[in-house]
Amino acid sequence: AADPEQQLAAGTALAPGDVLTTGRDSFLTVGFADGSRVVLPSSSSARLVEAHGRRTQLELISGRVESYVEKQREREFEIRTRSFALGVKGTHFRVRSEDGAETLEVLEGKVKATELGGGNRSAEVAALEGVPLGAAGSALEVRSLLPAPAQRAPAGRNTVAAEAVAGAAAYRLQLAADASFLRLATESREPVPRFALQGSLATGFYHTRVSALDAQGVEGQASEGVTFVAPPQHPMPSEARAAGNGLWQIRWTTRQGQRHTFELARTPDFASPLVAESGTYMSGVTVGPLEGPARYYWRCREQAEGESSPPAEWGGSFEVTSP
Repeated sequence: AADPEQQLAAGTALAPGDVLTTGRDSFLTVGFADGSRVVLPSSSSARLVEAHGRRTQLELISGRVESYVEKQREREFEIRTRSFALGVKGTHFRVRSEDGAETLEVLEGKVKATELGGGNRSAEVAALEGVPLGAAGSALEVRSLLPAPAQRAPAGRNTVAAEAVAGAAAYRLQLAADASFLRLATESREPVPRFALQGSLATGFYHTRVSALDAQGVEGQASEGVTFVAPPQHPMPSEARAAGNGLWQIRWTTRQGQRHTFELARTPDFASPLVAESGTYMSGVTVGPLEGPARYYWRCREQAEGESSPPAEWGGSFEVTSP
């Protein structure tokens, strides 16, 4: 509010009047008491106007905001741009206000857009529809969102690519540490659906999604569920290869005297690992026999005794094609 600007830390409580701003490579998720969540991607700014038991209101000053609103009776949730009030009861939607343009995209539920400042334009936007809010006087044209681009297998460990979508003018990639995309790690926008990632990502597994934007800047449906493995900043060789009879050898290059933990799982979140070994000194494992067709994910971390520097990590996935 009127206090000096300060850097947010996880768990900080917000008050009406507070302005939230994300930098070029920063991302923020705000949680509310009813379980609703709002995600501010990079280069965005929003003001918390109200937040109490019956009403929540945010003002999008610039950039974008993605909202996941819990469905509850007798509660109001509203996001305002310069020109429109966007009210919902419970839904998943995105709002953009940047470069002189405003757009609304609804992924689930329904949003009512009502013009502010004496205007009489309004529209109800249903799931998988979007609308460029446009300049005063122009009609609101609700249209179907562009379909989700089909993601391709990465051409390299630093590349994410997808199939082109008819009617697309640009594409957006987001990487997150969680499947719900509440903990964003990085994002980028390109005129073609191919993204070269920089070396600033911490080593590990990320969930990726790609969406297409039309000529008016309305962002379409996003492809989700594809996993990207960020390699170490200083890559160390590793490989997974079939050894016959359903066995697989996983090897990595390590220094002598390193303590390791190793996990193998059927899902990239490693929620229920099939193999979990720790406290051993090794530079590789043999796992199996493994059943297919299926994709398997593995990761390994080393930490020397008493070492205080960040541990080296490896990770990857491989496809078992035979039953």
